[in-house]
Order: sequence, then C-alpha cells, then structure tokens
Amino acid sequence: MGISICARDVRVIKGGRQVLAVDDLEIGPGEVWGLIGPNGAGKSTLLQVLALLEKPATGEVWFAGRKVDYRRILPWRRQLAVVFQESLLLNTTVFNNVATGLRFRGLPRPVIKERVERWLKALQIEDLADRPARGLSGGEAQRVSLARALALEPRVLFLDEPFAALDAPTRAALLEELHHILEATGITAVFVTHDFTELPFLADRVAALQEGRIVQTGTPEAILWHPASIQLAAFVGIANLLPGEASLNGAGPARVRLRGGTTILAGTRVKGRVVACLRPEEINICGFQEGKQGANILRGRIVRVVPLGGQYRVEVDCGLELVALAGAAQIRRSFMVPGREVMVTFPPEAVHLIPA
Repeated sequence: MGISICARDVRVIKGGRQVLAVDDLEIGPGEVWGLIGPNGAGKSTLLQVLALLEKPATGEVWFAGRKVDYRRILPWRRQLAVVFQESLLLNTTVFNNVATGLRFRGLPRPVIKERVERWLKALQIEDLADRPARGLSGGEAQRVSLARALALEPRVLFLDEPFAALDAPTRAALLEELHHILEATGITAVFVTHDFTELPFLADRVAALQEGRIVQTGTPEAILWHPASIQLAAFVGIANLLPGEASLNGAGPARVRLRGGTTILAGTRVKGRVVACLRPEEINICGFQEGKQGANILRGRIVRVVPLGGQYRVEVDCGLELVALAGAAQIRRSFMVPGREVMVTFPPEAVHLIPA
C-alpha cells in the first residue's frame, strides 16, 4: 500500500537562481499525481526532490507523516522506486535487469525468482526473460524498466516522462497497463509528463507548474477544462483563447463581448476583462440553417481542415477565428469543406473565463 507525501516550503537553487519554490504539496496514500508544465517549469526538479534524489536548499519532505532526515536517508529510499525516460538497462539479460535491485537488497534467491517472474508476466514480457536487454525495442525496454521498479514493491513510484520516446500505440498500451497495476497495488505514484493527454489515463490529481511554482492543483478534468492561467490554458490544448469583456445580469451565465463585437455566454461567473477559454472538443459544427437561434450559435465559414491522425482540426471564421476538432464521420458530411457556410455551436458551460 502506498504512503502519503508532503513537501513544505521547499526551495531549490541552481547557479544562484531559484528554480523551484513549493510552499505546500500533499499527496495522499495510494493517489496518483501528474506533474505538468512547459519546459523549465520545475517538474523534474520537484520529482527529484520528492524522490530524495536532490536535497532542497530549504524546506521539508515528509513520508507517512514523518519528516525525512537526510542524514539517515537510506531507509526512506528503499521504499521508493524511480523510472526515467531512458530505460537505463544493464548489458545483461532481461531477467537479470529486473533482479538487480532485489540482489542489492540481499533477498533470497527464491524470493527474487518469484518476484521477477511475477512482474515479467504482469507486464507481458515473460518471453523476453533470457533476451539481452540491449537488443530490445523502446517499448520492450520501458516495460523491463517498469518491471525492475515494481519488483522492489515500492510504496511510492516516481516516473519522469517514461513514455515520451515511445510511439503512440505502445504508449497507449503501457498507460493502460500501468493504470491497472497502480489501481490493483495501491502504490502512491508521481509522474512527470509534457503530454496533457496522458493525465486522464493515470492521474487522480494534477499539479501544474510554471516558473518553478505550483499554479494549480486539481483533478485532470479541472486542469484541462478550467485552467487557472492563460499560459496553462494554452499548454493543455485550449486552442480558442478569446479576449473580451464580461458582464453579469442576474443569476444566469456571464455575457462576454469579444473583440470584433461577437457576444457569447459563459458558465464562469466573473466580470471585467477576461479571456474566454473554449476547448476545440466542445465545438459542434453543423450545416447552415437560416434563422436558427439560441445561446452561442455563430454563423461562419470553414477556412481549413487539417488531418491530425484520427481527428481533424477544423478552422472556422465566425468574425473571430475558432478551432474545432472533428472525427472522420463528421468530416464525411458534405458541408465540412473549406469555403462552406456552417453554424458553430457550443454550450455556455463549456466556456471558462480567466480574468485578464
């Protein structure tokens, strides 16, 4: 079973510059946390501090309600395991790689054999046990790296962009398997990712970092649909960031007058200068219908349709530029071609307002 983690008043200084400042972060037993943010935001530094790989200049790290004593750190480190982007495998067999940490800890041979075989099977690589690790594919190597970490039976698992170098199908399969493993074992986990689409697969909670500070914590849904800053909104894939002026009238949705004069309704109740955030997935495009009325129904013209793997990016000029995502079935409709007049709709609750 996993244990709780707490970081308080943590500061990390590198080259005379503060690169991390975390006042308070609490991770519950068995929770899975994602750390996201742009390059240089401090994600990997925070993970290294929590994994006891880097001692902060000031501050405290607590495990299971006990403050870590850096003079006696080995007992704590033995409860943790780390998986990096590079698999860092030894030039020996898959079996020996997975067994390495267990041998260092002096476990009996029967225990080592049982654990290694169990985790090779759990990660579907038991057929690779006698293969040289250096000849594995990227996905196979990362499975071995995960098996090596999990065989230690850690109470906390740290993962620093472990799937970044993998192709999309391999990454999706590993994410699904790791989700089931963490759910079944109850291990506390913290992972760093640049890919916000990984968050719903794994994370219970997310910490978003900018310039070395945590700017928002919450569920993946809260971070992806209701980000706390404009910079974070752009990072998590909100392509429609629309400046405007919001006003309130009674208890209903906020009314937002966008630049160019278009008015839309928003679920967030704030007033004043704002940026309206609208995820492309929330936009529906339909054929033009004369006289159709309702909240957030805009008349526009398709400008471009760009393939993105299994989806399409659809750019629409509605007097303001909007970006929507459409599936193959939608694209096959006759009106989904550049130059065609269309109607664009989205619910008020899909519009999140950030004070500007």
